[in-house]
Amino acid sequence: MRTGEPIPNTTFFFRKENPNFIGIDKNDWFPEKSQDLLVGKKVIIVGVPGPFTPVCSGFQVPQFEKYYNDFKFEYGIEEIYITAVADFFVLEAWKKSLNLKNLKMLPDGSGDWARLNGMLVNRAEWGYGYRSWRYAMIVDNLIIERMFCEPNPEDMIGNDPYGESSPQNVLEWLRRKKKGEDLKEEWLYPRNLKEERILGEKGVGEYKEFNAEEAFRSSIDK
Repeated sequence: MRTGEPIPNTTFFFRKENPNFIGIDKNDWFPEKSQDLLVGKKVIIVGVPGPFTPVCSGFQVPQFEKYYNDFKFEYGIEEIYITAVADFFVLEAWKKSLNLKNLKMLPDGSGDWARLNGMLVNRAEWGYGYRSWRYAMIVDNLIIERMFCEPNPEDMIGNDPYGESSPQNVLEWLRRKKKGEDLKEEWLYPRNLKEERILGEKGVGEYKEFNAEEAFRSSIDK
């Protein structure tokens, strides 16, 4: 899917309490169509390769939680959803393990959402099977306002790119849009994940450690 296109209408399966049930498990399946769930809302949907995986658990998802209030109160994002090719039980266990208070999960157990978005890839090189490519999208009343997709989605690439779909990059795009600045299509923030190149007076390149948090906060204070 691309910017300006409507999101696909697929079904997410949630578990909720059913007051008519008796016994130990009082929960029942409550399927919900994506277009019913998201109609009239401005949201961010973040697709990740897998729950409990290093980049997803160590960086991307906790940082979307960290910047939730920036998204909500500065830029009018009503909800942030995390989706993966995994069922409700796995995603809820992951959410609990990360102590997420604000983010919501979209279980895509059959991979239909990822497939119809063009984001279903084969990660058999790590024994994952078919998973979601890493991306983030801003959706405004069912229309994709902006897609932040890691470059070159393909099967079995042997690595896990992360940068374009980072919360910092999404926030930088929103900041530029709000201030009427140039909305370039290339990766907006940061220029590098760990380092940035600093040219000295004689043009000799030196590398120094890149502090992503400091750079991001400096950018939004301008």
